[in-house]
Amino acid sequence: MIHAAPPPLKRQTLLRDWAGTPLTALVSAASAALALWVLWRLLDWAVLSAVSPMSPMADCTGIQGACWRFYVEKSRFMLFGTYPYAEHWRPALVSVLLLVLSGIVGLRICGRMALIPARVLTGAWIVVVPLAFALMGGGWAGLSPVDMTRWNGMPVLLILSVIAIALAFPLGLLLAVLRFQDRSPLLRRAATTYIEVIRGIPMVTVLFVGVFVLPLTMPPGTRISPMMATLVALIFFHASYFAEDIRGGLQSVPESQNEAARALGLSGSQMLRLVLLPQALSRSLPALVNSVIGAYKDTSLVVVLGIHDLTSAARMAFSEPGWGAFALEAYAFVGVWFLLSCAFLSWVGRQLHQKETARRH
Repeated sequence: MIHAAPPPLKRQTLLRDWAGTPLTALVSAASAALALWVLWRLLDWAVLSAVSPMSPMADCTGIQGACWRFYVEKSRFMLFGTYPYAEHWRPALVSVLLLVLSGIVGLRICGRMALIPARVLTGAWIVVVPLAFALMGGGWAGLSPVDMTRWNGMPVLLILSVIAIALAFPLGLLLAVLRFQDRSPLLRRAATTYIEVIRGIPMVTVLFVGVFVLPLTMPPGTRISPMMATLVALIFFHASYFAEDIRGGLQSVPESQNEAARALGLSGSQMLRLVLLPQALSRSLPALVNSVIGAYKDTSLVVVLGIHDLTSAARMAFSEPGWGAFALEAYAFVGVWFLLSCAFLSWVGRQLHQKETARRH
């Protein structure tokens, strides 16, 4: 039996499906032209008019493109700031450890490295976190001591973001459970008050409280460095946002799940651990990923306290006399770093969402 081929689409129908209305076609054409112009300017700046990294710095005078030689001269300063030059291997090792461990955790929760047990990753965090501070501070095993005021650049960004997020999440989980439960009204009100108060205060205010007020609450003679005070402030600040995300997930779980768990004879803790929390965390994934990305980027606000993270170290790199013309190169380095790292976090969130969607179906 011979089947007749479908009639060809009319040219007007194809044009209408592609361009839509005249107004949308005009907007699309203008957007495409703008995108092409931006891409051309970027190509001209980065390649056509740029100075290669092998050229001397003198060739960068008066150019319109990028000076890639700037990265050869200032890359280590942007990464590690005023940390002693001869000891740069220590912040480099700390950065690699935190990045590798964070990447493994991201891949592990996506199911890509299921062979690594969760207890192994937990043990790795318990070892790596104090090791990071020990390597950066020195004063043991022949390592020269380095004061925290000279900790700059990439390791500061990772310590204040990765460690703060890793410790804030379980605290936020606890706060969410306390606010959700109804067995202890006092604890519920306390958790609610804490969450609402912290979420209603700007992050900069919390940082100032952590650095200038927290030391006053310590016993006499006790000294806490601004870095540690900032880390504590970030943990308690981000925990309130994680708590609210998880609480939203708990409230979205149908009441029938509670009734089914009670019918099976599960205790309150068992119902929470085996039935409610797994579903709540799954439902709150988009909000949690958004909070993690926001917490990671907001770490740059610590510059107001005199703590120099990657962004601040990059600004110091071109603030020296004679380097002011290379601000765009310095900020491009920081922008690419945040773009790649946040893209990885977004990818992890999408993978988790797809995994949970496939599991439900």
